[in-house]
Amino acid sequence: MSLSVNYHGFFEGNFGIAEATRLNAMAMESTGIKVNRISYSSDTLEKSKSDAQPDALINIFHINSNVTHEFFSKNQDINLAGHYNIVYWAWEFPEVSDKTVEFLNIFDELWVPSDFCVNIFTKYTGIPVIRFSHPIQKLAPSDAFNFEEYNIKPGSNVYITIFDSLSTTIRKNPEATIDAFINVFKNDSESVLIVKTHNLERSKDAQKVVEKYSGIPNIIIINEHFSKEKLHSLIQKSDVLISLHGSEGFGLTMAEAMSYGKIVVGTGYSGNLDFMNVNNSFLIQYNFIKTSNTKGLIAEGLTLARPDLQDATEKLQYIKNNFKSLASIKQNAEAQIRDHFSIETIGNLLTLRLSFIEKMGKKENVQGNSVDNVFYLAEIDRLTGRVNYLEKTLYNKIRKKVNIFLKKKIKGKK
Repeated sequence: MSLSVNYHGFFEGNFGIAEATRLNAMAMESTGIKVNRISYSSDTLEKSKSDAQPDALINIFHINSNVTHEFFSKNQDINLAGHYNIVYWAWEFPEVSDKTVEFLNIFDELWVPSDFCVNIFTKYTGIPVIRFSHPIQKLAPSDAFNFEEYNIKPGSNVYITIFDSLSTTIRKNPEATIDAFINVFKNDSESVLIVKTHNLERSKDAQKVVEKYSGIPNIIIINEHFSKEKLHSLIQKSDVLISLHGSEGFGLTMAEAMSYGKIVVGTGYSGNLDFMNVNNSFLIQYNFIKTSNTKGLIAEGLTLARPDLQDATEKLQYIKNNFKSLASIKQNAEAQIRDHFSIETIGNLLTLRLSFIEKMGKKENVQGNSVDNVFYLAEIDRLTGRVNYLEKTLYNKIRKKVNIFLKKKIKGKK
């Protein structure tokens, strides 16, 4: 009987976790594993229409840790009992909440995409934490991205930065990338920075960052949902990718750029260090900061890197001065991804682990927690959130009535 898994995740959509989910499934399938792709909406977390039947005894849940509680609250028909249940999380911060840890320990195993994530979660759990890097798929050369469409002069030196505006700007940090580029290329008509984002209209913070650069001639801001082919075409036609991020669980776009032999400039911190080093890329120095004034988008007091703008400027200046003499860096970058992060390489590693799990059979959770607690904790979390919302709403209503009453009293005394 062939090896099979039920893979639960966001198989549709053009965003990072959806692409990572598809790539992992593709890697498994490349080695002959039967993957039952159970797809869910990233907006509602409800199951999409699918012909796949979850008939395997191994479940893999590729769901962001911050929505895992809600996911199981909305999908209580998933069969967990008697199955080996694996959760796949990418995480960007050294801090993990007690609620997340409590939920995590119910699963049999945690998969993560980088050693950075392994080092984080092994401090918080006794279940196996295993790194399976995202496999990188190279596409055939494509003209899906057309320079003329975006008024880019042929022959330009093309620098790019790519991010989702719904990812918090304090973590993606596009402002630092743009400022470093301006420091070196402000009056350089031969060089252009493409700021590729999407969902900009849904993030006021991201809008504030990019709008102030909209009048600079050699900075082109693109707010569009690209197909995978068009996004890879953009990378293929670029020369340098810059990511002055605060933290990445892996750094998929950086790895993709390296697979095409591009120069990559990135913060020397977090998941991207699994594939970036001083021989194949440009790593930027940094200090640490704590998140603050996050407006509820992420927790307060989380640790992030703050890349050094002067160091980034100096490295971009070096790239500009030696633009045609960086062949060895490009070759090393391409070789690193080809040799260690291909679909086949990651597929073989996944197969080894899944084969071992199948032979081992389902055992009691090492933490002694019932798998049914997944749904119990998810429902408790949902109800707690609802109560908090109602309490906040009621408080606001009472406060408004008190304010109106006080205004009338003050007005009556005049």
